[in-house]
Amino acid sequence: MSNLEKIFDLKNLRRAYRWILSDTNNEYKALFRDSYAAFAIASDTAIKQLAANGLSLRFVPSHASKVMVPKPSGTLRPLTLLNTDDQIIYQACVNVISDLLKPKTKHRYGRRVFAHLYAGKSSPFFYMKWQNSYRLMSRVVRDLHAKGFVWVATFDLTAFYDSIDHHVLGHFLKNVGLDEDAIELLMQCLRQWTSSTWSIGPENIYHGHGIPQGPLSSGMLSEVVLQHIDKAGERGTRTRYIRYVDDIKIFAKTEDELRRKLVQ
Repeated sequence: MSNLEKIFDLKNLRRAYRWILSDTNNEYKALFRDSYAAFAIASDTAIKQLAANGLSLRFVPSHASKVMVPKPSGTLRPLTLLNTDDQIIYQACVNVISDLLKPKTKHRYGRRVFAHLYAGKSSPFFYMKWQNSYRLMSRVVRDLHAKGFVWVATFDLTAFYDSIDHHVLGHFLKNVGLDEDAIELLMQCLRQWTSSTWSIGPENIYHGHGIPQGPLSSGMLSEVVLQHIDKAGERGTRTRYIRYVDDIKIFAKTEDELRRKLVQ
């Protein structure tokens, strides 16, 4: 079975829909309360139609809307609003990607990476509980301090979701094992979902970069790129690297060792 067939497999689409409904991000879900209720009236029929459209190459993603949500810092976070069909297809794509990615990254789960940990097909939730991962990360930080790693650099990747280049993402998806047809489908979707318009007219501008902020799927899709950064961060024996989403901490026993790692 090709990756494209796996994406539009009924079991995978139903699993995607179930995980969207069980998502714990209530801020995003609240924006779709009416849409989800309307979809639920004939959800299985709608999912079967999605499968048929996808397998016959008739699925066409819609343009997305955006809302700006205030952050505690006073800046604004853009949330990308996908319709219910597009949310399901996005999650279905990422389900297949997750099954390919986890064997390559699970050795970092709970050791160096503590967020967006794939729970597996049998779980009622897409991700493992973040509360458990956060507590584990705190324990790792305390252990590192006790072992003498008392110098730390803390930083994040500014506007990371918005700056992910689609060609770079496609390169890493191919490395993970996703085939060309599935990559092309996802790139077509991302092109539509991340486009924007000038305020003076209706014409869409297609950037070729960015993934939607808000949907459950984006966290795991970002891991496809972040795992490349993890490989660089974990090299060497004189420093320790940990990451929570795109917040990165590097620990060392001396300032010089930490600075050398940051230069690398």
